[in-house]
Amino acid sequence: MKKVLFSFIFTFLVICSLLYPEVAFEASKQGILTWFHQIFPALFSFTVLSRILLQSKFMESLKSGSNLLAILLTLICGFIFGFPIGAKLSADFYSHSLLTKRQAVILCITANNFSTMYVCGYVLPTLFPNADYKTTTYILLYLIPLFLSVVLLIFSRTNKTGQTQKKSASRFQLDMQIIDAGIISGFESLIKICGYIVMFSLLSQMIFHLWQNTSLGSVILLGNLEITNGISLLSRLGTLSEEQKYMIAIQLLSFGGISGLAQTASIIKPSGLSVKTYIKGKILLSFLLLILCFYIYNR
Repeated sequence: MKKVLFSFIFTFLVICSLLYPEVAFEASKQGILTWFHQIFPALFSFTVLSRILLQSKFMESLKSGSNLLAILLTLICGFIFGFPIGAKLSADFYSHSLLTKRQAVILCITANNFSTMYVCGYVLPTLFPNADYKTTTYILLYLIPLFLSVVLLIFSRTNKTGQTQKKSASRFQLDMQIIDAGIISGFESLIKICGYIVMFSLLSQMIFHLWQNTSLGSVILLGNLEITNGISLLSRLGTLSEEQKYMIAIQLLSFGGISGLAQTASIIKPSGLSVKTYIKGKILLSFLLLILCFYIYNR
C-alpha cells in the first residue's frame, strides 16, 4: 500500500512539474527559502553541537544523572528551538541508551512542536495582525504538552524493564574527527528536512493550482498536508471569525502536518522508535488541544 501511494505521489509530481513548470519553480523556491531563512539558521548550530555532544560520550561519562539530563535537554531544546529538534534528540538519546524507549516516545510526541519564533513570528501575525493570541498559544502549544510530558514521564519510571538499549562503558573524548562528523551529520539532517519541505510545498501548491478551491474543507486538507501554505490560505478565508481561525490554526500547529510527520519519520525510524505510535500520539494531542481551545472560546 505504501509503495503504491508513494509511486502515485511521485508520478503526480513529475507529470505536474512537466505540465506546470512555473508553478513547480515557485513552489520549490518557496520551500527552499522557508528552509534557508527559518530552519537552517535556527537549527544548524544546535544540530551540530548536539551531535558532537553525543559522539564525544560526554553524557555517558557522567556517573549519574545522565538520564535526567537527557530528559531536560530534550524538553528545553525541543520547546526553544522547535520542530524537529524534539524528535531528533529523543531518537539520538534513545540510540545512545540515555533514554528508555517509553521516555523517548513520550518526549518525541510532546516536545516536538513548532518554535515560538515560527508561531509568534509568522503564524499569529499572518492570521491576526490586529489581535494578540500569544498567551493562549503559549498555554495550549507549550505549557500543556510540557505538563503532559512531566506526568507521563513520572508514570513511565515504574516500567523501565527491557526498554533501554544495552550500555557499554564510555568515557569522554573529543577530537577533530568527532567535530567533522558532527558538522557533516548536521548538514545531512537539515538537507533531508529541506528535501521534505520542498516536496510537500510542491505537492500542496500543485493540488491547489489544479483544485482552485478556497473553501474551509480545502484549507483544512491542504493545511494538514503542509502547514505554511495552509496558514497562508487560512488567512485569506473571510467566512470565519477570528476564534474559528484560531482553533483551526491550533489543530494544524499541534498536528504538524503530513509534511512534518514525514520529516519526523525520517529522523526517528533509524533509532527503532515507532512511527505509528508517534502519529497516533500527535493526532490525540491535536484533538485534545482543539477541545481545550473550543472550551476556552465557547464557555
